[in-house]
Amino acid sequence: MIDYQKELNSEQLAVVQKGDGYCLVLAGAGSGKTRAVTYRVAYLLEKGVKPENILLVTFTNKAADEMITRVQGLINSSHPTLALPSGRGGNLMPWSGTFHHIANKILRQYAGVLGYQNNFTILDSDDSEQMLKKIIKEVKISEKFPSAKIVNNLISFSRNSQEPLYEVIAEKSPQWARVSKEILTAADLYASHKKQSNVMDFDDLLINFLVLLQNPDIKNKLSMQFQYILVDEYQDTNRVQSQIVNLLASVHKNLLVVGDDAQSIYSFRAADIDNILKFEEMHLGAKVFKLETNYRSGKEILNLANSVIANNTRQYRKDLKPFSKLGDKPKLQVRADKEAEAESVAHEIKKHLDSGVSPRQIAVLFRASHHSQPLELELMRADIPYEYRGGLRFFERAHVKDALCYLRIINNWSDASAWTRVLLHEDGLGPVAVAKIVNTIQQMENVGQLKELGEILGEKARLGFNNFLKIWENIISVPKKPAVMLAALLDSPYREYLQAEHVDSDERIEDLEQMSEFANKYETLESFLAETALHESFQRGQVTRGLAPGAGKDEQIVLSTIHQAKGLEWEAVFVINLAAGSFPSDRSLSERDGLEEERRLFYVAITRAKKHLHLSYPEEGSSWGGSFGGPGLFIEELDSQLLDGASGRARLTVLNDHGAGVTYEPEDDDMPFKSAPRSSFLRGVDEL
Repeated sequence: MIDYQKELNSEQLAVVQKGDGYCLVLAGAGSGKTRAVTYRVAYLLEKGVKPENILLVTFTNKAADEMITRVQGLINSSHPTLALPSGRGGNLMPWSGTFHHIANKILRQYAGVLGYQNNFTILDSDDSEQMLKKIIKEVKISEKFPSAKIVNNLISFSRNSQEPLYEVIAEKSPQWARVSKEILTAADLYASHKKQSNVMDFDDLLINFLVLLQNPDIKNKLSMQFQYILVDEYQDTNRVQSQIVNLLASVHKNLLVVGDDAQSIYSFRAADIDNILKFEEMHLGAKVFKLETNYRSGKEILNLANSVIANNTRQYRKDLKPFSKLGDKPKLQVRADKEAEAESVAHEIKKHLDSGVSPRQIAVLFRASHHSQPLELELMRADIPYEYRGGLRFFERAHVKDALCYLRIINNWSDASAWTRVLLHEDGLGPVAVAKIVNTIQQMENVGQLKELGEILGEKARLGFNNFLKIWENIISVPKKPAVMLAALLDSPYREYLQAEHVDSDERIEDLEQMSEFANKYETLESFLAETALHESFQRGQVTRGLAPGAGKDEQIVLSTIHQAKGLEWEAVFVINLAAGSFPSDRSLSERDGLEEERRLFYVAITRAKKHLHLSYPEEGSSWGGSFGGPGLFIEELDSQLLDGASGRARLTVLNDHGAGVTYEPEDDDMPFKSAPRSSFLRGVDEL
């Protein structure tokens, strides 16, 4: 028999032994929720519950496999005569996996009830977009119409949130409200085309599963089978998923959900925090368990985390308690501007590396991908290799490459690859037409001849080329300064292209605004393009740059968005750009529950750190990228007693190019956060 009392703490033990009925397990960060769920499954198996009567739902198949492997190890070591096989495909846990995995398995049995054949095909996102592209051609009444990707995203959010599509359009993409009727028509045609083709997309798996459970006979049969249902990461479920598990639990009423409302950060994917906050209201008499013993972070870090999340009003109150006594007080660093912040972070990373901390145990986290750009350049200069998570590195992003190519053709008229990239964006310009245009351009004697090119093109290609000319004329009409030209690009039809083609157009525009801010440091277009080219070269070779032969990812620190970092942990964590307008983001202030979700995101970032936590923000901001500089709301909320050092701004030293300088105290009115020349080297020398 498994010695549960020896292997679990009292909080986990209560979940394992008293988890019958409707149960809500509030599992704080680093509290061992996977251990609790794993032992609960093992406990049920020991009590004689058959594997096929247990339904374990996770958000990734990897998580399901990990849990089942642990259960298999526990059972086989305690009951060797059972010799249970491993894996979800064996007899141990045939009903474990993601919501989509479970839905697919059941729909294969009952597809006929819904008018499908059992051999239906599952569409991936590319398949869905290709189908929608054909449909959009039939319904669009205007050249300005959202791309298939945007339409697909709007339809998906509507279905998962169970909000009417026209309301989703008005809230999420108001710029497309004028074509709402056509988008709704496209959605209807998309649904009928899928049915005719005997195909389902990922959303259909959930929606059709829910529809199937409206059939009383099927619902009763399945809910009779699943005697115990366990759901992991319940704070990330949407309304459809919540309804599914409630219907499946309708007979035995043994539903145990595990999650942490303080880590609910995926509302943009239609996750509904009310599923967890209203669980007791929906299931009268439900038991509530709290896992508050944290096995990850030191006491000082947890004190700060508890203090931060206490500012949220809609939550279950929890008080994380440390198992480990190790760890420093969190440090708050204030720097003059983003470049000084980046240099300071790189300096602190060096100190950790020199003290013996493994590169893989160091992470820099940020609210939005464009926040990392100054730091990426500084890490390059400091020879600190890094792995970027949560998307592409800054200068590898398509829209950043686009912008650079627009500048490259101005700087170098004969740059064929840059011309090809910018022209292929335009409707009606295919590879053949573009090759013809580029060949002609390279033979031109002056820029003025560019407008005449339309005469050699067909009608459709001419429309695309004329749109390019509008962008071109916007850029060349301003002074030949990289920052000014990038701003002109964002005031051209290229902005409309981003908005029409990409779901994340706001983030892409912010990236380009950030690049324009960065470009302010360069007087000439040539120097700016040279710097970015050198950075791209560094990225291609950075895995081995400065490393011993054979070294790789283990020698790289991690740069990551906070969303991508959820569930992970590092010995030393840096959270950067906690500035007004950046974190919390401006956009969050106008969204439902936006500010509280931003604070939960900050809480997630803090609780990734095991021993060392560094927070920082720049005093000098900019209108570009939504950052106004100075401390953001969450910094202002921090209790200075929980930080390393005194409260107030950092002392600032301004050094000139020869190393001479002057130190300003925090109370000095003339502290030059904004007046220091760009050639100066700015560094805050005290940590708060």
